[in-house]
Formats: sequence, structure tokens, C-alpha cells
Amino acid sequence: MQFFVSLFLLVSFGASAFETNAGSLPSTTNQQAITTSTISFLPKLNPLLPPVYFCGESVPLHEEAVARRLIAALVTNTNRAQALYRIRQRAASFFPIIEPILERHRIPADFKYLPLVESALTSFAVSPKGAVGYWQFMPATAQELGLSIRPGHDERQNLVKSTEAACRYLNFLYDRLGSWTLAAAAYNNGIGALLGNIRRQQKRDYYYLRLNAETGKYLYRILAFKELLSNYQSYESILSEQTMAYLSQPLKAGSNNDDEVLIPEIILDEVTQSAVSTPTHESLLTTENRTEDIPLPNAADVFRGGIKAQLTEFAGLQRGQVWVFHLTRGGLAANKDVEEGDVLYAVVEDIDTKTGKLYLRADKLYSASDRQTYSLSLAAVDASTGRIGIKLPDVDQLKSGWILTWKAL
Repeated sequence: MQFFVSLFLLVSFGASAFETNAGSLPSTTNQQAITTSTISFLPKLNPLLPPVYFCGESVPLHEEAVARRLIAALVTNTNRAQALYRIRQRAASFFPIIEPILERHRIPADFKYLPLVESALTSFAVSPKGAVGYWQFMPATAQELGLSIRPGHDERQNLVKSTEAACRYLNFLYDRLGSWTLAAAAYNNGIGALLGNIRRQQKRDYYYLRLNAETGKYLYRILAFKELLSNYQSYESILSEQTMAYLSQPLKAGSNNDDEVLIPEIILDEVTQSAVSTPTHESLLTTENRTEDIPLPNAADVFRGGIKAQLTEFAGLQRGQVWVFHLTRGGLAANKDVEEGDVLYAVVEDIDTKTGKLYLRADKLYSASDRQTYSLSLAAVDASTGRIGIKLPDVDQLKSGWILTWKAL
């Protein structure tokens, strides 16, 4: 069926691509009025678009809804053409650092565009919920991935270390979901929520899943940055002449024109210089205060088979005592799906007063859904390193409900 489509390039298309997923970055004080233009074409959207791929997976642009969403993302990203030029500048500085890290972890190179959506590639981006840095990690997730967060030193703002952590997390998501497209969606929405949608809808294709508005647009925003920065010539019929000019303009340092710059020039310069001067091997170095807590090369194993559980019954700090934990988050443990609310029965296996470490082992899990007890070998691990053994708690922690990370033995 033939039909006419008119796209009005308005800022009302949705959240700007220069906003984080949970909040916005500092806005420019001199926002240029956005020119409204109209594109009409017949009979289909897809003839305007070249073949598009994400991590080798084909985007089904033959579907009208998919083509429209991609065009909307392209248009939204080009509402501020000069800010897009600044994004190109940062990408030119940061991608040479990010790309080798992705390659070392066997993460497809297309994920280098993800932090453009998350933070506009700025270390100081902070969401209202507390996500920080280039890859926008929440504190608990960052610490599980081996990042240190303490006053005056937040490794979420370190380009190399946060990228290493993002790779560990993305590998975990891919191992569970079997698709890089779904891994990107889970990065935004959380693996539990995404798996819930997959189970309810009986679909495993991102493009056909009904997701919340933010996650439904998330991959298209990544794709839009990829296409604009690597293949903008193919979209000449969609993009304005001004946008084409900014995308084709040679990059050069030291521009003094701050009109419509999303983030102040002096801050961008400082961030860029700090990031590009960080040695790519820094994350493997031992610091004076962290001789044992350096993340292992495969520290993502904390996630693979790892779950979270909160102490609900404390029997005493002695060997052989049985403590009861309730899972606070579902996941995969020893190849078994476990759910929030399931119960772990853990034994105090050892107390090492010399190192200040406590060793807990869980041999049984009670499933709240099917009301059965399963034999399961889990150990409490240090979330920052993936090593068995955790720091001895104080009494107040035990009273308030202690949350630990558990990993299959």
C-alpha cells in the first residue's frame, strides 16, 4: 500500500542524544533556534536508507516502523549541528583508546558509540539516580565490576578502567542473551527486566519487542551516532545542508567559537587531555593501597553465575554456623535460574583473623517459586575482585542486613 510520509524535524522528536539515559548533561546557554524542515518521500522509507548493521546483526529496515525510528534518531541527533561537531572531536580523541580495549575483550567495535549516548563521552556526566562517568555506572554495579569509588577518586570517571569494566559487563550480558543487540538493550534496561519482557512476549528480537520508551529508542540512538560518524554521506537526502557541512568539516583543535557548544570548551579540553594522557595499561598496574584488589583479566566472572543475597538470619560468627540469606536479585547460579526471594543456607566455613577475611559457603538453595530445596555450591566473593573471601563485617552490618555477592564454585 502506497502512502506519503512527512517528517517534521522538530525538537519534540524526543530526548536529545546529548542527554544521559537517566538525566541530562549541562545545557548550553546559547541554544540556536532549530530550523524546521520537511522531507516527503514515496512510497517507502527504506529506499532512503542504506543497509545498516549493529555488531554484524542486520537492522530490519524493510520494516516501516524500524526505518522510521532510525530516521527519527538521526534527525534528533542533528538538531544541534555544532554540538555534533564537538562530539566528533571527542570521538576522534577517545575512540583510539576505547577500540583496543573492546578488541582485547572481544567486544564488537560498534559499542564504542554507546558512551556517546550515555554521556556524550564526558567523565563528569552524572544522572539524578547517581550513574556517573563515560559509561554511566551506578555505584553498586561499578563496584561489582571492580571499580573503586571513594571520595576524590571515582574510577567511573577513568576512561580506561571504566571501559574495561563495561567490557566485562557486556560480555556477561552477551553470554546470557546470545545477541549483541539484546546486550545493548539490557545495558540500558537491566537484564532482569529485558528477560521478563522476552518471557512474557515470547520474542527474542529487539526490533519486535515492546519495551519502555527509553529502551525502545536506545539502540536506534547508538545506530544514529554510528551512521552519522562513519557513513553520513548515505543520508544526504535526509540531513540538512548545515548538518552535512558539520559532518564533513575537517576536525581541528583550538576552536574559539563556543556558540551552541553543549559543554564549556575549557572543561572539554581538560577532560580530553586527562583521558588521552592515561596509559592504556593503567588498569593493570598495582597501586600502593590496592595490592590485592586489582580486577583480574576475567573479573567479569563475578557476574557469570554471580547473584546477590541479603542476610536475614545471623546465627553467630563462629565456624559451622548456618546463616540465612534471601536473594535480592535473580540470575544464573551453577547453570540454574534463581529468582529474587529464593533462600540461601550458608555455612561459616572459615574465619581468618590475620587477613580479616570471612569465608562463607552455601550448599543449599530453597526456591520460593516451586517450593523445593536444591543442592547448590556457592561462595561469597569480594565483588571488586571476584576472589572468594570477604572482609569481616562489624556487628552493625549484620544487624542491618548484609548484602553479598555469591558465585558458583
